[in-house]
Amino acid sequence: MNAQAQPIRVLIADNNPDFLGALSQYVRSIPGVELVGEAVDGEDAIKKAEATYPDLVILDIIMPKKSGIEALSAIKDKFPEVTVVMISINEGQSYRKLAEVYRVDKYIGKNSDDIHKEILEIIQNTQMKLTARNN
Repeated sequence: MNAQAQPIRVLIADNNPDFLGALSQYVRSIPGVELVGEAVDGEDAIKKAEATYPDLVILDIIMPKKSGIEALSAIKDKFPEVTVVMISINEGQSYRKLAEVYRVDKYIGKNSDDIHKEILEIIQNTQMKLTARNN
């Protein structure tokens, strides 16, 4: 990533503490990325997005209080330029299609062998999008 670029601000929401911790640790290890928050449910994700103005939000699809889909909808309504990635253990097409309806930017299965690679690509694409927007 370009050393001159602003860090990508990332918010992660997942109700599985082990997955959330591992993903947060991975995101923190990427140069040029700032983890601005962790949320344990959809309602918390919306509140933290409003408080931190992230560039990228990674949401689990099935969470308590508000689902990832509800959080996706609320975040995209308020911040349409934010990149939102849905992650799920459920690989079913119905969830994927529903996420697409609510303007998800990428859908990644938690069981994907390339989950780290896919997240890194999203971060790099978000960086390019921000650079283009700021020029």
